Parts: sequence; C-alpha cells; structure tokens
Amino acid sequence: MFESLFMTIRASLAALCGSLVCISLAQAACIPNEPLTRPDSRYQAANANGAEVKDLETGLVWQRCVLGQAWDGKTCTGDPIAQDWNAATKAASSAGWRLPTQQELEGLAEKSCSELALNQAWFGSGPSGWVWTATDMGSADGAVVVHSGSSLIANLVKKIPLFIRRVK
Repeated sequence: MFESLFMTIRASLAALCGSLVCISLAQAACIPNEPLTRPDSRYQAANANGAEVKDLETGLVWQRCVLGQAWDGKTCTGDPIAQDWNAATKAASSAGWRLPTQQELEGLAEKSCSELALNQAWFGSGPSGWVWTATDMGSADGAVVVHSGSSLIANLVKKIPLFIRRVK
C-alpha cells in the first residue's frame, strides 16, 4: 500500500514539475485585438471593503485573495496558506464558503491571454500557483487543481499543500 501511494505521489510531483516548466515558457501576452473574455465589467465588489467579488455572469461570490491573505483596499497582503486537500476543504467551509469546482475555478480564467489567467483588476494581486478544487479525480487519493497563473489543469495527490480560493 505504501509503495502504491509513494508511486502516486511521485507521479503527481513529476506532472507538477512538468507543468511548472510549461508555465515558465508561457508568454505573458494577450491576443492582440481580441476582446477579453473576463473583462473588468464582469465583476463587482460584493462587500463594503472589496474583499469579496461577485461574478455578474455566474452569480458566484469569490474571495478576492487566497486563504491567508487579506484585501487592504489595494492589494492582497499577508502570507498565503497552502494546505493539503482535506485541510483545505475544512478551511474553505466556514461562513458559507466552499472550495470551487473545477468548472467554477476555470470560469475565472481569461481565455484571451496565455498568462496571467485571472482578471488582473479583481484577482491579480494574489500569488500565482496551484489552487485546489472540490472536483475529485475519481479516486480517494487525488483531486483536480487549476493553476491561477496559466489556467493549466492537473490531477494531484490530496496530500500536497496548495492554495485555497473560496467561493459561495
């Protein structure tokens, strides 16, 4: 059993490293003369201090910053907290929040740009990295993750600490 888990973790880390190489090769550019798929007008502040953002197309409310950071009115401050999937699920489920599904998290990605994937005006001050989703990859050991910088999708072992972006 431990050998199987070790092999799964090793394969997931290899996929993660391979994805990181791809990310570093991506150009930080948007397609010229192509309208943005996630323009600033799609979002609005959902609370008085702007720490929550409403997607007017889906009706979802997102935390502007990843868990561990706070919105100070201009940027996300503090240290992001990376947790394994079980801890992330528990941390996300407070005050009506939850982990987003793969489809929901992918829905934040700007399809006209190769890098940075999230709308920069509303979500651009947080760290670029892998974010947990609630989407299971078909086994008890893994879940789908989305990279906030490139929108790459991967299936990773739930024991790896990653970022948490909450939604409701």
